[in-house]
Amino acid sequence: MVDDARSDAVLWLEATSGTAASFGVVYDRYRARIFRKAYSRVRDRTDAEDIVAVVFLEAWRRRGDVRFVDGSLLPWLLVVTTNVSLNSERSGRRYRRLLAKLPAAEHAVDPSTEVGDRLDSERMSQQITAALQRLGASDRRIVDLCLVDQLPMAAVASVLDLPVGTVKSRLSRARAKLQAELGSLREPGESRAPATPTAASTGLDTEVTR
Repeated sequence: MVDDARSDAVLWLEATSGTAASFGVVYDRYRARIFRKAYSRVRDRTDAEDIVAVVFLEAWRRRGDVRFVDGSLLPWLLVVTTNVSLNSERSGRRYRRLLAKLPAAEHAVDPSTEVGDRLDSERMSQQITAALQRLGASDRRIVDLCLVDQLPMAAVASVLDLPVGTVKSRLSRARAKLQAELGSLREPGESRAPATPTAASTGLDTEVTR
């Protein structure tokens, strides 16, 4: 399909004025991105597709309230996706993008070592998930949008209707809390625990500006 050069704002105006095809263009433009975000949280294709459907249903239901950031609807859609995921009670919900990834083995390894590493990774996953769930809902949204989706703080502030300084302070507070709680974790295969979680394992040191 040929890429449509019309801006999100133009498409949304047309869609809300009765041009159903324009809403379809917005859907096609961002469906895959929303699906990837939803799938990273629930780890199930069917559940992720359900979330995509709810997100675009919410977008249409709240069509008069949408916010554009630098002409893009995506940041607002990501916030809606985060909210839908946070409100979901499905047992498969996870913050997989914040979890450590085991490096590919260069040589054959002792199976017992691999099993131990997998157990360590699972334990780390559970501790990271639990630490994230102990954050307040507003802080979790900010962590998710800034560190997982890597949106600029200004964009997050705009779509959440908060001052940039508030987003910055909440992110700093949440980062410090997560680092304090997760500082004793170690990567699988490491002989000792690092002082703070690595960027690869939690994304806490990820840049939050473009």
